[in-house]
Amino acid sequence: MAYQTTALRMRQRLELHGFTAARAYNDVREKAEEYAKDPRRLRTPVVEGRERFETYMKDIESAIEALLHDAGAPLRRLHPLDLGERYISRNNNRSYLRFVLDQISDDTLVSLYVSNYIVHRLAKSSGSIVQEARSEQLARLPADAPLIVLTEGPTDSRLLSAAMEITHPHLVEFVNFIDFTTHRAEGSVSTLAKTVATFAAAGVANRFLAIADNDTAAHSALIKVKSDKTLPNTCRVLHYPYLDLLTRYPTLGPYGQGVVLADVNGRAGSLELYLGRDVLTIDGNLAPIQWQHYDSKLGRYHGALSDHDKKRVQKAFEEKIKSARMSGGAPSGDWTGIEAIMNTIITAFMSVHD
Repeated sequence: MAYQTTALRMRQRLELHGFTAARAYNDVREKAEEYAKDPRRLRTPVVEGRERFETYMKDIESAIEALLHDAGAPLRRLHPLDLGERYISRNNNRSYLRFVLDQISDDTLVSLYVSNYIVHRLAKSSGSIVQEARSEQLARLPADAPLIVLTEGPTDSRLLSAAMEITHPHLVEFVNFIDFTTHRAEGSVSTLAKTVATFAAAGVANRFLAIADNDTAAHSALIKVKSDKTLPNTCRVLHYPYLDLLTRYPTLGPYGQGVVLADVNGRAGSLELYLGRDVLTIDGNLAPIQWQHYDSKLGRYHGALSDHDKKRVQKAFEEKIKSARMSGGAPSGDWTGIEAIMNTIITAFMSVHD
């Protein structure tokens, strides 16, 4: 009896919990150096002062290579009492797992064999072991709690939540998009900034991410909160990412009459522009951006789709979601923008090493 997934999916899950590649490397390095100073804690005797960090790293690499050539599942023997305990504590075994996962290809199958746990009555043969483990995790540390994602309003929250079910279904239980509709909260970029400040002041234990439009209005409204040095390490304030599609996008005004291709990254990148070229195409052409007010603070115009086009794009995307669900979660069409946003969310805490 076993649970299986791919190395890529497991890495992404660990990433969302803050176990980044840099953190894993630092944890393993720290423990290797710690053990190097006290050879008595190693199972294999060494001569104190002669064994260096590089030697231990080579030992780890050799062990990983042996695991990868094992006739069974590559990670079957990865247990804190087997190899990992020599270098990191049991409390950090996810760092060690992330370290190993970074050595193998994305499509490598990773298996957790649970038969022994059932035999030794460490787990029940009936029911979901995953659900039991998740319940225990959520009762412990913030690192085990879902990442809270704050958006500008209910539409962004609803569409991104639905999109994740299609593109990254294995991450759904690890991310909680705040539903503004359910909580009857006002939706706007100014409210988003206030919510970030409130979460920080309240000492919310979960890691939380505020992600806003990549347009002039959002960049202007979030300048102050993004420069706030008092925000905790558990918080990130970001915008939707740069997108190639938006580098030459049709715009109307203020340059003159007719359509002008312009780079609208950072100036008009609302969520709708990330929902796919297919849903943005109306009557054979990309729905154009209409330049609106000028922001003197940033020295650039703010742009947006017309309200009519915005609603049409949202409806088309909802149909694309519906179609993907009916086909068993197999997405068709352009999901480039959504993938870019999901990657931004997944890697939001890559700079956290502690």
